[in-house]
Amino acid sequence: MRKFNAIIYLYAAFATVALTSFISIFMPYILNVNLALPTGEQGRVAGQLVFYGEIIMLTTAGIFGAWSDQYGRKIVFVSGLLALGAGYVALGYANNLNMLIALRILLAFGITAVSVMLSAIQVDYPAEESRGKLMGFTGMAIGLGAVMIGLVFARLPDTFTNAGVSEILAGRYTLYSIAAVCGVTALVCSIGLVGGKPPHAQPATTTRQLLLEGIRMGRENPKILLAYGSGFVGRADLVVVGTFYSLWVTQAGIAAGMGPEVAARTAGSLFAMVMTAALLWAPVMGWLNDRLERTLAMAIALSIAAAGYSTMGLISDPLAGWIYPASVLLGMGQMSVTLASQTLLGQEAPKKSRGAVVGTFTVFGAAGILFVTSIGGRIYDSIDPSAPFVLIGVANGLLAILAFWSIRRSRPT
Repeated sequence: MRKFNAIIYLYAAFATVALTSFISIFMPYILNVNLALPTGEQGRVAGQLVFYGEIIMLTTAGIFGAWSDQYGRKIVFVSGLLALGAGYVALGYANNLNMLIALRILLAFGITAVSVMLSAIQVDYPAEESRGKLMGFTGMAIGLGAVMIGLVFARLPDTFTNAGVSEILAGRYTLYSIAAVCGVTALVCSIGLVGGKPPHAQPATTTRQLLLEGIRMGRENPKILLAYGSGFVGRADLVVVGTFYSLWVTQAGIAAGMGPEVAARTAGSLFAMVMTAALLWAPVMGWLNDRLERTLAMAIALSIAAAGYSTMGLISDPLAGWIYPASVLLGMGQMSVTLASQTLLGQEAPKKSRGAVVGTFTVFGAAGILFVTSIGGRIYDSIDPSAPFVLIGVANGLLAILAFWSIRRSRPT
C-alpha cells in the first residue's frame, strides 16, 4: 500500500459513511413531506424500512465479500457507489409506502456493497503494528463524514426551500446532490484504490466455501466470535442513531412548530454533535487499541456504548439541555465499538480468507440490525422514543459482561 492509496482509502471512509448513513437521516423528511405519514406510525415504518434494507444486507453481504476475494475490492466498491447514486435519484419520487419500500431495497444493494468493501479494505491495508493507528485515522474520517451529514447534507432542504422551491422539490434537489457525490466518489476510488484481486485470496475457492470458511473461523477462534458478536450489537449503532435519533428530534421539532425542513436541519445539527464527539474520541480509542490487549479494548468499548445508549433512555425531551451530554457519550460509545471491533477483526482474520470473515462479520451486523429494528420501531411508537436506545444499551452491556468473563477465563490460574 502506497501513501496515495491510504489517502484515497481515508477519503473513501469519509464519503462512504456520509453516503450510506444519509438515508436514515433523510427518511423522516420523506415520511413527513412525500408521504405525509401520521406521527404515530412513523417509528414502526422507519424501523420496517431499515429491516427490509438489512434483509438485503444479510442475504448479500457474504456474496459481495466472496466476489471481492475473487475479482477485487475496487470493482465491487465502485459498482456499489453507482447503484447507490441511482437509488438516491429515484428516492425523491417516492409518493407511497410500497414505492418507498422498493426504493429502500434498491438502495440497500449499494449500501451493502460499499459497506462490505470498506470493511475489507480496512482489514487489507494496514500493517499489524500500526493497525490501531490507521483505525484511529479511519475513525476520524468516518466521524468527519458523519458530521458532514449534519452540517451540510441535512441542511440542504432548508437551503433549497429558502431559495423559493417547494418542499417536494427541495427534497429532490437534495437527493440529486447526494447522487452527484456518489458519482464523484466512484470516480476518485476507481483511480486511487488498489485494483486487482487481493494478494492473499484463495484463487480456487468457491463462493460457498468462502462463506463456510467465515463461519468456521468464528467457531474455532473465540476472538473472531467476539468480533462477530460486537458486529451484531455495534453495526446497529450508527444506523439506529440515524433512524430513531433523527426521527425523534424531527418529530419533536415539528410538534414545537418547526417546518419539516427546519426540523430536519435541527436533527442534523444534533446528529453532527454525536458524530463530532465520535470524531474527537476516535484517536483516543485508536491509541487504546494499540496499547491494550484487544479483547480488553473490546470489552471497554462495549461498556462505553452501554453507558451512552442507556443514558439516552433517561431523556424525555430531545430539544432540552440534557440531550447535549447524552449525545456526546452516545458518540463516544458508537465510535469505540466500531474501532475496537474492526481492530480485533483485523488482528484475528486469516489473510487468505479475510473477505469471507469480513463478509460474515457484516452478516452478523445485519442480523443485529434486524433484531433491533424489528422491535425498535414498535417500542418507539408504543412505549417511548427513547426505548430503542435502552434496548441497544442492554445488548452492549450483556456483550461487555461476556467479554470481561472471557478475559478472566483465559487468564492462567
